[in-house]
Amino acid sequence: MFERNDLHRATTRSAHRRLAVPRIVTIATLTVVLASCSRDGRTLAPALPEQSESIAIAPADTAQSLQPSETFSVIGPWTEGADVDLAYTCYGRNVSPSLQISGQPTGTASLAVLLHDVESPDLVLWLMANISAGTVAIGEGAQPPDVVVATNSGGIVGYTPPCPGSGERSQYLLTVFALDKVLDVAELTDATGTIDAESLLTAVEMSTFDLAESTFYVQAP
Repeated sequence: MFERNDLHRATTRSAHRRLAVPRIVTIATLTVVLASCSRDGRTLAPALPEQSESIAIAPADTAQSLQPSETFSVIGPWTEGADVDLAYTCYGRNVSPSLQISGQPTGTASLAVLLHDVESPDLVLWLMANISAGTVAIGEGAQPPDVVVATNSGGIVGYTPPCPGSGERSQYLLTVFALDKVLDVAELTDATGTIDAESLLTAVEMSTFDLAESTFYVQAP
């Protein structure tokens, strides 16, 4: 489902562009009609009825991947594409960063936030949705009221700080999605009463019509 997958802006974008869009595998039934003569002049036998076969055509996106908006933006406590303060990592205070959101597009019904590892796109560190439209700031370590928060790849509900191995430098992507609706929590909650990251991200991406991105690195000590 996910071509969990783009980006700096070009390099990073290809890694992140897992924006999940439905894929349709078109099965075309092609009747093999043999020509009366081959290219070398030999006469070929007429095609038989059983010489029809179904061929699976390669999957194609039903919609193109979204590109970040020129005006919709998110700013965190880092310089774009530079190293983040270790306070927001497992080597610091393990606290989620503050965010400034601007330029929300007309028609935004709710917002969602995703943080993931660029080198490992399936590693979701932070995912929350149903943030009120019009929200322009999220405080450090704060969680907006009435949001839907996923159980991330670390099995934690909420923020898992970036944590590359000692001495390593890894790149991370933070995305804010503009959704055309408020997600139905009941549809996303499983039997244990939790919402896993994959289910929530699927719902977010299916309702996204614009997005803003920001990248940063973590240099582990």
